Amino acid sequence: MITISAMNVWAFLITITKVNKMDKKAFNKIIDRLKNNDKSLKVLFLDDNKISDEGAKYIAEALKTNNSLEWLSLGSNNISDKGAQEIAEALKVNESLMDLYLCDNQISDEGAKYIAEGLKVNKSLKWLWLRSNNIGDEGAKKLAEALKVNKNLMKLDLERNKISDEGAKKLAEALKVNESLTRLFLDNNNISDEYMNFFDNNNIKDEYMNFFDNYNYNWW
Repeated sequence: MITISAMNVWAFLITITKVNKMDKKAFNKIIDRLKNNDKSLKVLFLDDNKISDEGAKYIAEALKTNNSLEWLSLGSNNISDKGAQEIAEALKVNESLMDLYLCDNQISDEGAKYIAEGLKVNKSLKWLWLRSNNIGDEGAKKLAEALKVNKNLMKLDLERNKISDEGAKKLAEALKVNESLTRLFLDNNNISDEYMNFFDNNNIKDEYMNFFDNYNYNWW
């Protein structure tokens, strides 16, 4: 447990819970804390823990009743479309989560479709990280549809996926109506310079973009 204090925008203390290489007992303890709405559990890093779809299901079920967790990181956990579906269902009802990190997993177009459905109704999420998955044009299209109705997401990271101009076109169309997104990351896909230039010209940096910019994070 590490506490860091805000430097600029948010003047409060955040407790970081970071667990690596946890066993089943430790995992169950985390789930219990989520289910019991432990108010000290605001930021939870569970990267590289082999959580898989089964573990994602337990986390998702806990998120449906949790109203205190704000950041959840599940990178490099072998989570596939089935696990993404569970998490997406939680997004439909959870009202506290602001940052969801799902990079370096096994999420494809099917999983992106589920997440997109969750985004259509979610009202709290501001940062969504899907870098280094297996999302292609069909998944990008579904996420684009969600962006047309979502009013709170500020940052979407889709770098290192399998998106081409076909999916990029739909994302570009979504940006024309979306009023909340300020950053869309698409590097290292299969997108032409024409569309990449469009996104570069429409990405607007603001002081809220990188939440960690407002903190002293030497612990990282």
